[in-house]
Amino acid sequence: KLLSYNSAKAVMVRNLNSHQDPVDLAYEGFDPATQADLGLEAIDGRVPPFIDRLEIHFIKEGSARWSSFNKENEIQYTGLPNEQIDRVLVSTRPVVLKPEFADKYHMRAAYEAGFVYSTFNMDFPEFGYNENPERATQNHALRCAMIRGFDWAARNNSWYGNLGNIFPGVIPPLLPEFDPDLSRDSVTYDPEYARQLLADNGWHADNLPELIYGTTPGPTSRLFFEQFRAWMMDIGYPKEKIVLKTYATFGDIAKAWRNSELPLISKGWGLDYPDAENTLQLFYGPNAAPGSNDGNYRNAAYDDLYRQAAVMLPSPERTELYRRMNKMVIDDCVAFSGLSRVGITLWHKNVIALPDRNFVGGRFLNFVDVANPVADQKELPAIP
Repeated sequence: KLLSYNSAKAVMVRNLNSHQDPVDLAYEGFDPATQADLGLEAIDGRVPPFIDRLEIHFIKEGSARWSSFNKENEIQYTGLPNEQIDRVLVSTRPVVLKPEFADKYHMRAAYEAGFVYSTFNMDFPEFGYNENPERATQNHALRCAMIRGFDWAARNNSWYGNLGNIFPGVIPPLLPEFDPDLSRDSVTYDPEYARQLLADNGWHADNLPELIYGTTPGPTSRLFFEQFRAWMMDIGYPKEKIVLKTYATFGDIAKAWRNSELPLISKGWGLDYPDAENTLQLFYGPNAAPGSNDGNYRNAAYDDLYRQAAVMLPSPERTELYRRMNKMVIDDCVAFSGLSRVGITLWHKNVIALPDRNFVGGRFLNFVDVANPVADQKELPAIP
């Protein structure tokens, strides 16, 4: 149960009133062929929780988090910072630790159940819906050009260790409804095509609309912005028309998204459940801001298909509806999408755990134990 919480860390202690069944590894799907080296047999038949105290440290900067993890007596579980990938891994496909790190740490690598993407706020008449049909057509061309001017491969290489899975649309490859035959044009960097599309639709440096780019403080956020602005400049956008607006906290920028204050929304989405409905609802008209459709996309045909699919069981017919909806999002050029990241987690060899942060979130922490804790750790795994 939660003992204390602040901006630096959360502290949880054993709940003496907890009523849980003993761990049954066989029932939970324990696989000796792939999991025998994790020490999980030590918790089989025991009733969790196994530790008296758990500290979750909020360490934003990757370098500080990595330094603490390597001190051996501070945090014991962490994600691998992107800047450490070349130093720590022998290879990325597949993900393999160098021997000196494999000797000290357990490792798990898996695609996230979700993706990163950006959406245009279609309620901004400069980019989205416009009562003037001619301007609406121009805006569509502008959005399509900006999407084709976005370099997903460079983004993947710069920030995700070239580990991410780039895909067209908003149905990630993790989901069974993903269409592997879908055209990849929407995620293919083509600045020449983008420049021509702008010119063909009457866009030039003087009449391109100003775009306010919202973000949070920090060097990484600033570099994301600079990279985006450089790509837009390459297709003809004047530098001064891509304007940075920094919000003090993530809560502040999330409020701006809910209030429809920004023309572009950039975020990551983690699936709440493993079905494409959970990503397609991000573009369902009735979910408009302050709901999850903070890009305020409204397409009557899309909404009809969404309602039709919502009452169907999984089937080829429902998958076909999902794929038609996905194609609408692509064709309307409402989103830069997308990329599923690979999460690489490391934990000390004396920590008994099988981390899983998809769907069940931090639920695996209920089953963490520590074998032979080192001095000064007080048998407490700290999780950043």
